[in-house]
Parts: sequence; C-alpha cells; structure tokens
Amino acid sequence: MPNSHAMEVEQKVRERLPSPKRRKQGPYAVFECFQSIPCNPCYTACKFGAVKPLTDINDLPEVYYDKCTGCGLCMTACPGLAVFVIDETYSEDKTVVRIPYEFLPLPQVGDTVDAVDRDGQVVGKAQVVKVQKFPNKTSIVSLAVDNSLAQTVRGMKLAVTEGNGAFSAPRCKGCGESIVCRCEDISMEELLKTIGDGNLTLNEVKLATRASMGPCQGKTCISLIMKELSTAAGKPVEELGGPRYRVPVKPVTIGAIRGDRSK
Repeated sequence: MPNSHAMEVEQKVRERLPSPKRRKQGPYAVFECFQSIPCNPCYTACKFGAVKPLTDINDLPEVYYDKCTGCGLCMTACPGLAVFVIDETYSEDKTVVRIPYEFLPLPQVGDTVDAVDRDGQVVGKAQVVKVQKFPNKTSIVSLAVDNSLAQTVRGMKLAVTEGNGAFSAPRCKGCGESIVCRCEDISMEELLKTIGDGNLTLNEVKLATRASMGPCQGKTCISLIMKELSTAAGKPVEELGGPRYRVPVKPVTIGAIRGDRSK
C-alpha cells in the first residue's frame, strides 16, 4: 500500500512543477523541501540566480524556472538531499531523473538498477546514463526511467554480492566513509560501530552519536539508521517504532533574547 506521506509529497511536487512549455525546453530542478528550517545552501550555490532570494532563512526555496538550467549545483549543496533534476526531453518514452547518491560503490554507466520511490519501494527499472562525482562526497546519478515515473522515482537500489549472499551497497568494502548524517558528520562506520556496541533503538543511537539532531532533523539519516537497526535486530522497520516528530520552533533573534523586541 502506498505511503500516505509520500503521496502527499508527490502531490505537492506536482503542484510546483514548471509549465508544460518549460518542461519541454530541457532539465529543471525540483525542490522537495517543505519544512521551515534555517537552511539556504541551494540559494548560495546557484550561479544563475534561479533560486528566489530568501527574506527569512526559514523560508521554503522557490525556483525561477526561466533562469534554471538544470545544472545540478544545488543538488550537491543540499544537506537534506531534497533536490532533484528532471529532464523530460531525454527521449520519446524516457525521462532522466538525476538523484543525489552517497553510497559506495557507485553504479556504472549502462547498469540496470531498481528505481525506488520516496519510501524506498521499488517502482520499476532504471538505466544509469551518467555518474558525476564531487569533492563533498555527494555524487549525482542520472537514471533513465519511463515517462510515467518522472515524478515518482527518487532513488535507486544497487545490489552487489560478497561471499555466498547478497548485501546492500552500504555494507561494501570502503563504504564506512559514506556519510549517514551530514548535519552531525556521522559516517556509516561510526553508525555500525554504535549499533554493534548494543545501541539497538533510534533513541540510543541518537544519544550516542547525535544523529538526526541537526538542522534537518533527520530528513535523510533516520531512514538509513532505521534500515541498519532493522538488519541488526532481524525485524521489519515497522516493528521497531519510528521517531516522534515535533512541531519545529522558529529561531529567535539575539535582540529578542536580550529584550530588545524591535530587533
């Protein structure tokens, strides 16, 4: 059964898409950022002025599609991995979805992978048509998918093997360097060590590492942590109990703290 939250996000995305005319002109960026948190890397990264200036650092980002070139610089800067680039002009029946990817090993051009939605559920097959590496360890993988999946596909699963069985990409050799929580700079190696030390609940992992306690409040890392906890416990994620989300509190100015309410 489709996750209601994922369906809600997809509906919000569709409401913010550029005009059909613009979509036929080339790649465009999609911001799936719907939480008012203090964050502006997408704005500072854009060299074309395609991100609307923020009057408040908690404002949600908006795209000027007449200026957006689909270059992807905002993708590598986003700490929440919430930016994607869509190119509906790739071919008659295929759309390219460019996704941020922080696992190793990276796929190779020509690979066929499982395309997944926002909940990590497989929705079809995709072909890797381009892989770009960047110094900050956020790579961009371009996936060719059926046109009908253009606004649904937001990730991929790359199966690799070791010994007698299959395992997920984060457990491959050298993947300990992959960053799980970008806000707190926590690597996969550190997470697996923490779980191995007997921290088998999300709260225990948070207390031990501060994972999911940064500005994005676990938008990306919580799902990765829950996956590893599920593997360690041998139980489905649904049986482990997820996090409790609280209403974000808007930061106050220094002036307000010292009593000068005019600041």
